[in-house]
Amino acid sequence: MLFAAYKIIKINFEYRQSNNSYLDLRNYIESSQISESNEDESVEDVITENLSMDFPSVNFQALRDINSDIVGWIIFEGSAINYPIVQGEDNSYYLKHLFTGEYSVAGCLFLDCNNAMDFSDRNSVVYGHHMRDETMFTSIADYKKQDYYDSHPQAILLTPTKNYRIELFAGFVANVNDDAWKTEFESDVEFWDWLKDLQKRSCFTSTVVPLLSDRIVTFSTCSYEFENARFVLYGVVR
Repeated sequence: MLFAAYKIIKINFEYRQSNNSYLDLRNYIESSQISESNEDESVEDVITENLSMDFPSVNFQALRDINSDIVGWIIFEGSAINYPIVQGEDNSYYLKHLFTGEYSVAGCLFLDCNNAMDFSDRNSVVYGHHMRDETMFTSIADYKKQDYYDSHPQAILLTPTKNYRIELFAGFVANVNDDAWKTEFESDVEFWDWLKDLQKRSCFTSTVVPLLSDRIVTFSTCSYEFENARFVLYGVVR
């Protein structure tokens, strides 16, 4: 009982440490006009309204002074997802380390180590934990429901060189042995077939249709339908 109590206290401490750390980092974002989506608005209204908004300004130089692995910042409007993205030398370190370097079960959102750091690949994969306190990538799993997608159809990706709208078009539960995280394609045909398969498997229906010329961002987090399940969410980079 004492050991169990210790573990609970330790986990809760790490959760608080993580939350405070990432809340502090949000001080490096200026002029953010992100707001909760109105559930009465159509997808087209939300996209039109958001396209007219100014992008938040991120002080990447100051963030780079804290951690040189910074490659971007992701915001899912109307959700808790408002975090820096890093890229490590492998896909293990940031599973258990915060942006600031402290050890924590919350980890950090990170770009696959095999991807180009400027999100220029045909598919760039960003990983994040599904946390019990609803932080990190937990709300990604909400895209299993059509109504959630309808009110949250896009995200914002801010990078040191460019800012992007991410128009979400598919999401589903996958096994870790699936090709859902594919980053290299031998031909246009292979890429096209992969895109079509994503749309067929999606939990929600979207009017966004990816093209061969598009770049894709995949957001990945744990899911619990079966052993080694993951929920993967896909968006077109605009």
